Amino acid sequence: MRGLDNDVENISDFLTKKQNDFDRVMQLSREIIREAGQTITLLHNDAKKEARYRLDDMRNKVTELQGLDSQFKYNTQQAYQEFAEATIFFEIKTKKTIPARARLKIDEESYLLGLMDVVGELKREILEALRKNDIEIADFYLDTMKNIYDSTRRLRFAEAVLSGFRKKQDVARIQIENAGSEILSFMHRRK
Repeated sequence: MRGLDNDVENISDFLTKKQNDFDRVMQLSREIIREAGQTITLLHNDAKKEARYRLDDMRNKVTELQGLDSQFKYNTQQAYQEFAEATIFFEIKTKKTIPARARLKIDEESYLLGLMDVVGELKREILEALRKNDIEIADFYLDTMKNIYDSTRRLRFAEAVLSGFRKKQDVARIQIENAGSEILSFMHRRK
């Protein structure tokens, strides 16, 4: 029976470590999701310096999370997706460019899902630009929305392969159509 006791003790030690890793994964995921939301709010308020600080902090947490998540991928994708959305939105607002997935160092699915979510943030920026009578920046954001949608339009995979993506594509298309209508309406009112 001594062998059985040793096996159970070793399994208990293994599972205790796994539980501790899971607890840390969940904590980091919550922190990343919360910080991504705060970063996006800061960007909408043009607080780019504070947003950059939060992104740096998120990057550190993402790196730590990646070291722990091999057994818990299901629980971490939303954190990576939110990180992607915040980072991509930051780059568009500050550099007028969309960062490559490799630069973000996250998985393909999280990048694509975050990219599609950026479309909604850009629509909000269009409305703010129109409020400020800045048609040039509104047009830039609309073009960026269209580029994101057009670049991803050909991606058609089963829900089991790329969960949630088709719905995000449909939502993005509607947001682009609505944003285009807002700009046209604004132009018509200016005449």
